[in-house]
Amino acid sequence: MSEESRVQGRYAQMLGNSATAAICAGPDNTILSWNSAAEDLFGHSACEAVGRPLSIIMPERHRAAHTAGLARAARTGESRLAGKSVEILALHADGSEFPVDLSLSMWFEDGQPMFGALIRDITDRTAARRRLEHLAHCDTLTSLPNRNALNARLAAQVDQGPCALVLLDLDGFKDVNDSMGHSAGDKLLAAVGARLSATSPDSFVARLGGDEFAILLPGCTDPVMADAIVKDYFQALRAPFEIAGQTVFVGTSVGIAMYPSDGQDAEALLARADLALYSAKSDGGGARRFFARAMQNRSEQRHRTGMELRRALAQGEFELWYQPQVSLTDGALSGVEALLRWRHPEHGLLPPGAFIEVLQDSAIAEETGDWIIAEACRTAGAWEKAGLGAVRVSVNLFPAQLRSGRLLGVVAAALAANALPAERLEIEITENTVLPHSQESTVALRKLNVLGVNIAFDDFGTGFASLSLLQKYPLNRLKIDRSFVAQIDHNTKDAAIVQAVIGMARSLGLTVIAEGVETAAQETALLDLGCDEAQGYRYGKPMPADDIARAFGPERNARRIA
Repeated sequence: MSEESRVQGRYAQMLGNSATAAICAGPDNTILSWNSAAEDLFGHSACEAVGRPLSIIMPERHRAAHTAGLARAARTGESRLAGKSVEILALHADGSEFPVDLSLSMWFEDGQPMFGALIRDITDRTAARRRLEHLAHCDTLTSLPNRNALNARLAAQVDQGPCALVLLDLDGFKDVNDSMGHSAGDKLLAAVGARLSATSPDSFVARLGGDEFAILLPGCTDPVMADAIVKDYFQALRAPFEIAGQTVFVGTSVGIAMYPSDGQDAEALLARADLALYSAKSDGGGARRFFARAMQNRSEQRHRTGMELRRALAQGEFELWYQPQVSLTDGALSGVEALLRWRHPEHGLLPPGAFIEVLQDSAIAEETGDWIIAEACRTAGAWEKAGLGAVRVSVNLFPAQLRSGRLLGVVAAALAANALPAERLEIEITENTVLPHSQESTVALRKLNVLGVNIAFDDFGTGFASLSLLQKYPLNRLKIDRSFVAQIDHNTKDAAIVQAVIGMARSLGLTVIAEGVETAAQETALLDLGCDEAQGYRYGKPMPADDIARAFGPERNARRIA
C-alpha cells in the first residue's frame, strides 16, 4: 500500500464524521484527505478535491503567498502558523468568498512534513464583529457617526492638513421634549441629522450626543469660507420640521475652531470649538462664534473661580444677608429675602454677580443650596427667640436642587431642626430655575407646597412663559419685577401692567410683592393700586442678620419706615 493510501485511511477514519472541515495535505501542497464537512463548507466533493493543490480553497490573489509559505515550511521543517489559529478569506466552489477560522498543524511521517487544517466558517462571527464596530462608531438614532468616530476622523485629519471643526447645538430643544415628548424629540434629532448630511455631502457630520452635532470641514483654511458653509447649515435648519403632525422650528448655536491656528491636536481643537459654542449660547443663542483667545481666558477664570468656590464652602466663607420685605398698609416687617454673599479672603465681600453664574453650574451648587436653606431657617428661628416675631424668610434655589429629588428632605430637616413652621419659609423660583428641569421642578415644588412651604414667582412679567407657569406651579406669591416699578409713579403703561398683574393675582388667590421700591412716590403708587408688600432700598439694603434684628426689633416692627 502506498504512503498516500495509508495517510488517507488513517485520517479518513478519524475525521470523516467530524462537524469541522478537516483537510490533510502533503509536502507538495497536494490534498490527501478531505472530509464530509469540508465537502459541505467548500462545495467540492472529496473525489474532486483529493489530489488537487490545497490552494483551491483560497482566492486567486492569496494563492502565491500560501504556496510559498508551505514550500518554506517543507524546506525548513518549521511553520510559523503551526499551532495557531488565523482568520482568512476562503473560496467556495461557486466562486463566492467567505471568512473562516483556520487552525494549522504540521507533523512528520517517514521524514516528510505533513500539513493538517481544521477550518470553521465564521461568517456569523465576522458579521457580529462588524456590527459591534458599527455600533461603536455610529449613532443609532440618526445613523450618523458618533463621538468616537469623530475623534478618530479628527485625529487622522490633523495629521493630513488644515481643517475647520464646527460644533452645532439646537436652541430650545428641551422645550420640544417637554411639550411634545421624547419620541418627538428623537424624531426631530433624526430629521436634523438628515438635513445636515444633505446640506454638504462632502463634509463629515457626526452627532456627539443630546442635541449637539459636529461638522468637520477637511481642507478648510479660510474662516470666511468656513463661515459661508456654516451659513448654509443655518439656512437649512431655518425651515420648519413636521414632527408628529406639528410644525416645529429650531434655533441653532454654532462654535467654530480652525486647525492649526486654534489648536495643535484633535483634543485641543475640539475643546476650542466647544468654548466657541458656549460663547454663542451665552450670547442668547441663534449665533455663530469663532474661537478667540479671550474665550480661553474666560474659561480659565471660570475654572479658577470654581476651585475657589469649593474652598469657600468648605471653609465657611459664604454668608447670608437679608433684605427687608414690608407690608405696604402699615410698614411692618413681613419677611426678608436671603441673599448669598462671599467673604473672599483676598477680595473682601463679593456680591452674587461676581460668582453666582459659576456657582450654579458647579458640582457644589446643590450642597451650597442645602446650606442656604439650613442657615436661613436657623436665622429665622433665632430672630423669633429674640422677639422679632414671625418673620417669613425667602430663599432662591439653584436648578441642581430641583433635579436630585432631595429638596423635600432638606427643607423638612431644616424646619424641624429650628422648630420653624413650614409657612415661615418661602422658596423663590424663576423661569431660568424651573424650565430646564420642568417635570422635576413641578414634582418637587408641589411636595413642598403640600408641606406648607410658600412658593413665590420672582421677576414676574419678564419671561416668555410667565403666564403659563401660573397654571403649572403651586404658587402663593408673585414678585413684580423692578423694571415695572422704576417709573410706576409717572409712566401710565407701567402702572397699567402692575394693576393688571395685581388684579390677576387677586383672582388666583395670590399675594403680590413689588421689587425695587426706592421712593415714597413709588410706594404710594403701589399702595393705590392695591399691592400687598414691597421690597427695595426704601426699606433697607441687604444686611447681616444682626442688623435686621436691630432695625426691626420689637420697638420698631409695627412702625412705618420713613
